[in-house]
This record gives sequence, structure tokens and C-alpha cells, in this order.
Amino acid sequence: MKTKKEKILKRNNKKFHISPLTSHHSNGITLVALIITIIVLLILAVVAIRAVTGDGILAHAKNARDKWEEAQRNEEIALDQLTDSLKGQTTTGYNEEKKVNAPELKTGMVPVKYDTDHWVVTTEDDKEWYDYTAEKKQWANVMLRDGLKVEGLDDASTASIDSMKGKTVSKEGSMFVWIPRFAYKITSLPESAYKEENVSGENTIRVTDKAGTIDIVFLQGTTDYYGNKKAIRANKATEEYVVHPSFTNDVNLGGWDRELTGYWVAKFEAGYSGEAGKPDSAEDSGLKYTRNYSWNDKATYIKDNYYGQNQIADSELIGENAKGKAIKYPTFTGNRPSFNYISAGDSYSLCLSLNASGNPYGINNSSDPHLMKNSEWGAVAYLGQSQYGKGSEITINADTTKSDDTSQNTQRTVWATTGGGDYKSNTTQSSTNNIYGIYDLSGGLWEIVASYVNNENKYIADYGASMKVGNSTKYVTVYQQGTTDERVSNYVTNKEFYGDAVIETSSYDENRTEGNFNYYTSWFHDYSVFPAEANPFFVRGGYYGEGNPELTGSFAFIHYGGYMIKSYGFRAVLV
Repeated sequence: MKTKKEKILKRNNKKFHISPLTSHHSNGITLVALIITIIVLLILAVVAIRAVTGDGILAHAKNARDKWEEAQRNEEIALDQLTDSLKGQTTTGYNEEKKVNAPELKTGMVPVKYDTDHWVVTTEDDKEWYDYTAEKKQWANVMLRDGLKVEGLDDASTASIDSMKGKTVSKEGSMFVWIPRFAYKITSLPESAYKEENVSGENTIRVTDKAGTIDIVFLQGTTDYYGNKKAIRANKATEEYVVHPSFTNDVNLGGWDRELTGYWVAKFEAGYSGEAGKPDSAEDSGLKYTRNYSWNDKATYIKDNYYGQNQIADSELIGENAKGKAIKYPTFTGNRPSFNYISAGDSYSLCLSLNASGNPYGINNSSDPHLMKNSEWGAVAYLGQSQYGKGSEITINADTTKSDDTSQNTQRTVWATTGGGDYKSNTTQSSTNNIYGIYDLSGGLWEIVASYVNNENKYIADYGASMKVGNSTKYVTVYQQGTTDERVSNYVTNKEFYGDAVIETSSYDENRTEGNFNYYTSWFHDYSVFPAEANPFFVRGGYYGEGNPELTGSFAFIHYGGYMIKSYGFRAVLV
């Protein structure tokens, strides 16, 4: 007899019986059915997982989030662009195909390109006129009308560009090179690279001959954009791309009175335009020398510049009563005697007058000529050091020759020549290492720039009266005096300046302050002497006569008293 427990188990087994394949029980679950059920469940699980992940719910959610973030970025960019447009910033002028701002031709400018061994007139819509890529490094060049001659034309001074198109230039006019708006990022040298050390077997003390790197991005129109990214405006070029201040409306950092797409820099330092000993062979600028002697005052009158004895007359000092001779218009062409023996103030005034009525260049008020500023020098130095320029140290222009001028009964010295005397062969002296760059950035003459330390030294008024402004303008950049009017103190006080190839590309040992030329701590071992005391002005680049050519270069800067001297010249910029 079965127990009660056994009866219950038997009844349950009948109810939940799992039949073999041959079972005929209708209420049983076969093994095949179970397997199929499991497979179906697995399929449903996979479908469910894919619905959540992969290209399903999560993927759609991620795509939605990405699109929302992109919309947010686009909205921010649109708002920034609207703000920029209200400030007058625009992408107008940007060449989308060439990814750089197109050169702005002004009245009197003639676009040219190089063909084997000569320049040829072209037009602004010629796709071969310029190419700022790292492969080509073909910066845009123009000539002005002073002395310009074109084959097949009797007079190129007023001829249309279309009538000159494709013709060979037989005599060059003053040349200028387009510097387009850009932002830069800088890799600085470590402080250890600037440490001084004795060189074995020599009595000199040297520092690094190395340099950091400059990375450039070209900006669109007068905006701060490169692609869909925006450069910043701050002294943080070691971290982010920074808009070069020379293109901005910040005059305190060397900017202009508006945002610029670019500007034109003289291809060569200024040269004498006439014949040796014949002042009348060059055109008068309408200005007169306000200083007729050098730093040692009346002890040495400047009577023997390139134009000849007594070109600058003996006279009383400065001011409206000065009896100096007329200053001649310069030329900015290659292979000319460099224009020296001119004070800081007179070079500044002369550059401002280049577009005066009746000038030989053919330019007018559409161009705003001025003496190059520190910031503009820095922009050229940075572009030349970048992937779009030479990218290495520029070879020194050390050319100097002498010529006899018996008509003046004296031997005249040509203290330097623009472009090194044969610029077409001296392309290592160019900022691009080819014919299209800017010359005389290393050697030639020290170049006076419209920048000084506002230390109220009397030499600012004595030798740079026309440049004395107190506060920065679009034509002049004023640096502040330090707690003491000494080189190191002034250097440290102005550490927030950037873009001028001074603070960012040099270092100072604050424990060494003696002597005039102790500091060779700019990149490539170039001079690094900050203005102070009786030398409040900046000069750049070095000159032909350095005993050690390593001290010259596009990153060189020293102090200067503003007086007339054989080894100092200048360069102009057109906006």
C-alpha cells in the first residue's frame, strides 16, 4: 500500500512529465521544444541588446548628444562672428582656395612674379602670383612706380597694370612684400639654453646658438578664425594660437587703429636713390634734416654721406630754424647703397611722407606709410621662422664696398648695400630662403624702428622729436620704464609684451647689468640689449660690420640714442 507522499509525487510527475522524443503525452514538454524556446529567448536577448547598444538606442542617444554639442559649438561660433561683425571684423579678403588673406593692392602698386632671372608684371587674379604654402613659400611681391621701367613701354609711372601684364621689368621700382594676418604658437627655449659658458680656446662668453619654433595659422579676413577654430588674444602663445598683435586694433601692443587683413613691408632696408656725390640726382622729399651731426655733437659734422660733402649743411642743432639740406626720397630696391646718417626722428618723418603729393612712388592716401614698428618686425621674424618661411637662421648681409669720388675730393664709403649687393643670388639672406622673401633682416644696417622706452630722456626730444608721443599710437609703440631706468629693470617691466620678437625670444640674467653688449641671449645667439637711459630707442637686426656675425639676425635688438650714424638705417611699412 502506497503512502500519502508517494501518491502526491506520482500525481505531480504526471502533470509535469518531460516526455522523450517518442512520447505521446499531450501535456508534456519535449526536449526539442525546450531547445527551440532557449534559442528564441537568445535571439530576443540579442535583439534587445542591439536595440540598446550598437546602432540602437544608445547609438542614437550618442548621435543626438554629438549633434547637440555641434549645434552648441556652431551657435557659439555664430554668436562670436556676429560680435566680430559688430566690431567691424569680417572674412572679406580671405582666399578660400589658397587659405590665406589675399594681398590688398593700393594705388601705385604693380604685382610682380619671378621668372628664372627677372621679374614679370602680373595681375592680382593670377593664381601664380603668390602661394603661402609651406612647400612654395612664395610671398606676394609688388613694385612701386619710382624708377620702374617695363620693356615695350615708354613710361611705366602711370601705365595701367593691364598694359604691363606679362612684360619683363627692366628696371625695378621700390619693392614691398605682403604679410597676411596670422596667429602663432611658440615653443620657447628652456632657461638652461641661455646660460653663459666659456668656449674652450676662446676669450669670449657665448650662449646658445639655438632657437625655439614658431607655428603659424593664417586667419580669415579680419577675424580671429582659422577653419572653425578661434585664436585667442593674450600673452599665452606657448599654450594656444595667439593673434599676432600687429594685425589688431590694440595700439598698446603695436597694433593699428583697426583690424587688418595684412600689410606691406619693404623688401629691403632703405637705400639711396641717386648717384654718388650727386644729391640732385634724387628727388627731394620736402623735408629737411633736423639733426646734422652724430652722437658726439659738433665734434663731427656729417658731411660725407653717400650724396656727398656738405649734403647736410653745418647748422644749429634742431627745430624750425635748422638749416639742413633737403632729405631725399629713399628707394626700397636691392643692390643700392643703404640709406644711413639719419636720425630716428627724421627717418620716422620721412616714412610718413612717402605718400605726399608728387611723391615718386605713385602711392596716395590709400596707403598709410610709416616707419616699421617693433611689432611689425616681430611679425616678419616669426613668419620667417615658421613653416611658411626659411625656418632657420637668416644669413647675414655683410656686403660693403668703397668708391672714390674725385669730384668731392674724398673717398666715400658705401657702408652697406641692400640685398647684400646681389640679392638674386643671395637668397639665403631672405626670410623665405628664396627670391620672394624679405631681405636685410640680418646685417646690412641696424634698422631704426618706431618704438622706444618712455623714460623722458632728453635724447627722445633731441633725436626723435617727431616720434615723441608719450602713449602708443598706430605709428609708434611706447614701452614703459621700469622701477629704475636700467636695461634689466625695463626688460622685466615690459614682459607682458608679445609678438615683437623681444621678450618671447630672449632671456636676461638679472645678476649681470654691467657693460653695453654683455647680452647675446636672443634666439640664434643674437644681440639682446633692452633700451634704457640715454639709449631709449630700439634698433633691430644687426649690421654688416659685426666682428662676430652670429650676433646679428632677425631676433637681434639693442638700444640706441636716436642720433645719425653710419651703421643705422630704416625700413617702411604700408597699410
